[in-house]
Amino acid sequence: MNDMKQILQKILNDEVSSTAEISQLIKLHGDASYRTYYRAVLSDGNTFIVMQMPEGKSSVSEEITNFNGTHKELPFINVERYLSGLGLPVPAIRCYSEVHHLMVLEDLGDRLMARVVENASEPERLLWYKKAVDLLVLMQERTRSAEIKSCVACARSFDARLLNWEFDHFREYGVEARLGAKMSDEDLHIFEEETRAITSDIERMPRGFTHRDFQSRNLVIKDDDLYIIDFQDALQGPRVYDLVALTRDSYVKLADDTLDALIAYYASRVGRDAASVRREFDMVTVQRKLKDAGRFVFIDRVKKNPNFLQYIPNSLGYVRDAFARMPERARLREVIEKYLPEWR
Repeated sequence: MNDMKQILQKILNDEVSSTAEISQLIKLHGDASYRTYYRAVLSDGNTFIVMQMPEGKSSVSEEITNFNGTHKELPFINVERYLSGLGLPVPAIRCYSEVHHLMVLEDLGDRLMARVVENASEPERLLWYKKAVDLLVLMQERTRSAEIKSCVACARSFDARLLNWEFDHFREYGVEARLGAKMSDEDLHIFEEETRAITSDIERMPRGFTHRDFQSRNLVIKDDDLYIIDFQDALQGPRVYDLVALTRDSYVKLADDTLDALIAYYASRVGRDAASVRREFDMVTVQRKLKDAGRFVFIDRVKKNPNFLQYIPNSLGYVRDAFARMPERARLREVIEKYLPEWR
């Protein structure tokens, strides 16, 4: 910690032109990220967020994303410049040291939307989630009309390879690693056939800029406004994907009436029929939340972080709820049900 403090002090002096001393360097909770976060408290009262990044790729999913070029700069820096250039609320980057893999960011505070809505009443939750939907729609509108070729999110997408990899990630970790049970040959055939059919449906959905993890832990409230963080994995994907990430958040379970109201609200904001949005929403829910359930086991087994296992029931519950409105996918539901004690 002292070595980092000295390095950071030099970076602040040289790059941010700060003459203040670092009085405290506080490690922050970083969820499941490969990145490590700190808050630097300076002697003049100013604070910064420090993001320490690992060498190489920052996530397993990035390894199979269909980006064929060479990153000329960090995706975080690239996407931040794109979004901030559109007037969207993201933390400003103060400086980045490529040598030390350290980035200094504007400090937005600790008021995550997740913490605010966790113990709020359902009407209060609805108000905050409507604000989040407004921000999502604004992001979609501005990225739709703006030039995106300079943004790395234009060069990668949720294609069949990635969607199917995430389905298989659930099978590998959510079933095999977690329960120690392999699917039979017949069940595996059905699983692959049905999930690939969902993938084909998702690929035909309206697409655009997708944050990929637009959820309550990645929205920060500052002065009652919402700011977007953790956007470095943005890509081209189904427009409904971020709505699923937001309202089917594994950490905050919304009442059915609240969810219905938010889907209808989003549909009205983008000028679409709520029923058609709901159909897309359910398909993406099955794909996204199965992946999440498998991912939480992966984080436990590979990263040795068991904190996310408690959210598996929520994720699988969302999938089961979506299946209830998808009778055409009864075969997939029946196969998965065989291997999930929560559903029996």
